[in-house]
Amino acid sequence: MISPKKGIKMYELFVELLDQLFWDGYAEQLAKDNPAVFQMELAEFMNLYSD
Repeated sequence: MISPKKGIKMYELFVELLDQLFWDGYAEQLAKDNPAVFQMELAEFMNLYSD
């Protein structure tokens, strides 16, 4: 299980990555327009890149 502090950091890194890959604000727009996809991608990111 990821600690809350580490979870917040991973979330911030995920948002930053999406915004750099696509455009500034992309992560926020995806979370609003398609929350299920956002959550799925976030979970995959956290599973792949957390300790």
